[in-house]
Amino acid sequence: MPMGNPLSPTIADIIMDDLLDKTLTELKGLHNIKIKLIVKYVDDVFAIVRRNDVEIILKTINKYHEKLQFTMETERNLSIPFLDVRIHREKEKILLNWYSKPISSGRIINFLSAQPLKYKINTARNLVTKIPTISHQRFRDENVGKIHEILKRNNYPIHMTKNLIEQALMKINKQHNNTSAVANTETKQFYSVTYVPKLTGKLPQTIKKNKPNITLAYKSNCTLSTIFTRTKSPIEPQQQSNIVYKIKCQGKQNEERNKIYIGTTKRSLSTRLSEHDADIRKKKNNTALAQHILTSGHTADLANTKILDRENREKIRYTLESLRIMQKRERTVNKKEDTNDIAATYLLCLQNTVSTTSVPQAAGTDE
Repeated sequence: MPMGNPLSPTIADIIMDDLLDKTLTELKGLHNIKIKLIVKYVDDVFAIVRRNDVEIILKTINKYHEKLQFTMETERNLSIPFLDVRIHREKEKILLNWYSKPISSGRIINFLSAQPLKYKINTARNLVTKIPTISHQRFRDENVGKIHEILKRNNYPIHMTKNLIEQALMKINKQHNNTSAVANTETKQFYSVTYVPKLTGKLPQTIKKNKPNITLAYKSNCTLSTIFTRTKSPIEPQQQSNIVYKIKCQGKQNEERNKIYIGTTKRSLSTRLSEHDADIRKKKNNTALAQHILTSGHTADLANTKILDRENREKIRYTLESLRIMQKRERTVNKKEDTNDIAATYLLCLQNTVSTTSVPQAAGTDE
């Protein structure tokens, strides 16, 4: 499954569930192996098994499919990492501690970055709350020191770090209380707004007075994409496909206005222009352009063909072609003027406006 596809995690879960169901059944039926505990997160599996059964279990799992081959890691010094925790075995107990890979950079939203203050506070609070929650009390002091170091490297004020840690520890100590707040039954609404320092922060207070159920989410326009806007080499106009294009007709000197031909193609522009050139040379009346060139004695300026629109959807591309023809109907040599009965709908608009679907000039010059 492709990385980033929203369907991929769901498919992976289905496959893993089927894999584990069949593997556990086979282990129990053929080898009389019963796994005491097994949990998974997508394709990461943690299990408590007898030491002598480890190799049989791994071999059985890898029989499921030749392209799904698992590797195995066993405990060392009575502990083993799993996701973001390190699991310690102590007699009949299991103790959890926060774990981060040695290559972890520890970078989070920097306190000096141009981001809303509440985002920075929430980032620090999530870190402060998560680590003591998943860790046994024995490791708490060590982890608090790590939290201080991470937030310090990301320029968070020391007093803020101390306050957040105190609040998190107090909350953990009060987890056994049965008090609960009354839930707000009104549906929350979320809106995205651009973050502007010293301005956007005032909006929530004003909105809360009139619309307490509205929550704002902030986005930044200062992203890497604004710096590196063209990370890929542009496609040459001649190699572009799924386009609407315009070809000028070079008439005689005494003619006041030159005619134009508007067409569309799903293939590359170079391929379509080659076909136009072949039709004219072989005197084939396959297109309105060829018919006009052959009857008038004019020439087609194929070298300066201009791309007007790009559209992958075929029906919409044909509609755009018709609109372009109607827009320049006094000059076009095209015979096709309408697609999907758009003439009656758009003719009045086209008399006073130009299409908003035009793209930057790709070849030639516009009038």
